[in-house]
Amino acid sequence: MVQHDEKPLMLFVDDDPDVQSAARLLFRHRGLDIVCAHDAQSALTQLATHAIDLVLLDLNYSKGATNGAEGLALLKDMLVLRPELPVVVVTGHSGVAIAVAAMRTGARDFVMKPWNNERLMTLIEKILASRPVERKTATEHTMIVASAALGRIVAEADRLAPTRAPIIICGPPGSGKTLLARRIFALSRDAGREILIRADECGALPEEQGNWLIRDVEALTPTLQRRLADSLERTDLPRVVALSSLDRNVLETRFDPRLMLHLGMVVLTVPPLDQRPDDIMALTSHFLHYFATRHGLPEPEVDDVCLASLKTGDWPQNVRSLRVRVERAVLTGTWQIPSSEQHGNAGVPTTLYETERLLIETALRKHGFNITQAARELGLTRPALYRRMARYGL
Repeated sequence: MVQHDEKPLMLFVDDDPDVQSAARLLFRHRGLDIVCAHDAQSALTQLATHAIDLVLLDLNYSKGATNGAEGLALLKDMLVLRPELPVVVVTGHSGVAIAVAAMRTGARDFVMKPWNNERLMTLIEKILASRPVERKTATEHTMIVASAALGRIVAEADRLAPTRAPIIICGPPGSGKTLLARRIFALSRDAGREILIRADECGALPEEQGNWLIRDVEALTPTLQRRLADSLERTDLPRVVALSSLDRNVLETRFDPRLMLHLGMVVLTVPPLDQRPDDIMALTSHFLHYFATRHGLPEPEVDDVCLASLKTGDWPQNVRSLRVRVERAVLTGTWQIPSSEQHGNAGVPTTLYETERLLIETALRKHGFNITQAARELGLTRPALYRRMARYGL
């Protein structure tokens, strides 16, 4: 439990390193600790890693961006994680209109660049003075979205979140179904209590309303399926988000037809991690910082060979598997997997040389020796791939 006798910790999100340096000097001189982030992904990682008391949020991070869309999207993501988090928007190019839009999204206040130091400190001290006695602890349960495939699913979930529509979220174990469901609840108009229902252990449906999160929904007994269908037909229905590792076609064979009619109106399918290489890279960066901070250890280096290995790796438990792999790398200081854990498979590469050669050969064969496609999968340029092919006699 963290009390107010500790220094407040602020997060400043701005892509300009000079502005970040000036902010560090100002706030540390005033007795405030500060961590910085330069874009949305690094900001969410910092928020997951540290117990942040207040955020100063610039709204544009990409070169030439002026419409504030990046910052507004990040603001929503932050408030999904921490609804009570005070956020002060810092805006220059975006102007007052975008700052007002940020206030409507949930920002506490805004300041214009270049700011007046005394006015900014007065505002910050006023907000910090009203913060709870117990500091909100950090959480690693952050939905990192870098791939277009997952981005489309999240955008559709966000669009449906304010409605009362029941939703099924399908996807393999560990792909992020629960995080997506809780995002929907956080963005719902009815922020009711979440009621977790484990279908394989469920003997009766709860009587109270709220947000029903049903795990392994296909395991509901026929009787409970009929009762759930009854609940969904009422006007005072609960908000139901159901999770399943089965796809829609299989669910239709397992469900009472009336339940599928109501519950299956919207089915969102989260792709497995091996189909989302951009998410693998983003999650690796996220978990590296999180676990290095958590354990007080340096982040192990991620070279080209390691990146290629991660992007083409086998993740049986999807994000869970990647999370464990990254934490192990932080704890051991190496990405090497102990030979005793390689399941005794003959021919498993144990050196970086063997690993890289196998990865390149696999990618080339997969794409029929199409250099452009193989290079894209491996995260290499065409010349870099040609050099490695020459090195390994491919």
